[in-house]
Amino acid sequence: MVGERAGLAARGINVQQASPSRVYDYLIGGACNFAVDREWAAEAIERMPWIRAAARSNRAFVHRAVWMCAQEGVRQFLDLGSGIPTVQSVHEMARNVDPGCNVVYVDNEAVAAAHSMLTLNRVEGTGIIEADMCDVDTVLNHPTTKALLDFSRPVALLMTASLYYIPDSELVERTVRRYIDAVPSGSYVILSHTTLGKSQRDALELANVLEMTQSLTTSATARTPAWINNLLSGLDMVEPGLVYTSFWRPQGLRLLTQTPWHDSVLAAVARKP
Repeated sequence: MVGERAGLAARGINVQQASPSRVYDYLIGGACNFAVDREWAAEAIERMPWIRAAARSNRAFVHRAVWMCAQEGVRQFLDLGSGIPTVQSVHEMARNVDPGCNVVYVDNEAVAAAHSMLTLNRVEGTGIIEADMCDVDTVLNHPTTKALLDFSRPVALLMTASLYYIPDSELVERTVRRYIDAVPSGSYVILSHTTLGKSQRDALELANVLEMTQSLTTSATARTPAWINNLLSGLDMVEPGLVYTSFWRPQGLRLLTQTPWHDSVLAAVARKP
């Protein structure tokens, strides 16, 4: 990692400040992170011991949702705000069902794009676009997108643990709608988003971690369940609907009193009719 750190620094990438993508990578057990990221995560875990479980629950949801979409016949995935594709990346998840699945990753964080380029080097059927997911035209018209995705066939749009890093709610709504409009019938949206109602505030002190994100390269914003649900209006919600990540088609029994950390992130999958 020392040589990689030097290489990233030489490219003008900030390796002295904790990065959301590298912190998340560390929390889910990845290796693409530095001491500054681990130090930030350690402080967050000390304040909120549930945060590692919340990150891993979100990643497990992504795994189950991607598997479901692939089982339904989707062979194309557009991962918006993808972070670093490590620890069972989306193309690996999808290819557990069909090795022919193609995946385009999109992230505007230079360090995430750089790590992704290293990770995806010579992995056929995958590509990384360094772009703001809100710049929809750039993403959809990018040569990598055009080479790997056919928008006449269903596409799974992943917006997981990414939209809450966009502070402008109206921009989020416009962005999500434009991507949904761009894909054909039979496409899916896989969504997860941090929420912060009174119960979450009282039980989890989630405001602490949101405040801490001000020291990251990009800070986070929590939103209400009703607002998150509205992003998927006009789509057919896949059962069980908008629920906390650990309750979206779990592989085992989940008890409310057993996992209080699940109240921090809501998740859903919806199909375009």
